[in-house]
Amino acid sequence: MNVWGWIVLYVALFSVLQLLIYRYLRSDDAPLLHSTPPGAEQSAPDDMRNERMLDELAEDDATADADDDAEVRHCPHCGTANGAEYTYCRDCVEPLGVW
Repeated sequence: MNVWGWIVLYVALFSVLQLLIYRYLRSDDAPLLHSTPPGAEQSAPDDMRNERMLDELAEDDATADADDDAEVRHCPHCGTANGAEYTYCRDCVEPLGVW
């Protein structure tokens, strides 16, 4: 077989391999696509889980802001709370100013 025959054979086999991998990953039996345990989908809709997570994060931020008021610098441009070690705002990247 000449060089072009080997190249064509290689491309064909590589394409078949890619197709098999694609079909395996898209099948229902693929464990890689199931990141949640079976039955967890019925526990709560995604919207409710996201709202609960956001509520918990807001509560954590509120308690952290109350505890660390001395170590917090608020951005004069957007109002984001930054740590005392920040020179630029972590949200809008504007300078925090001189203390």
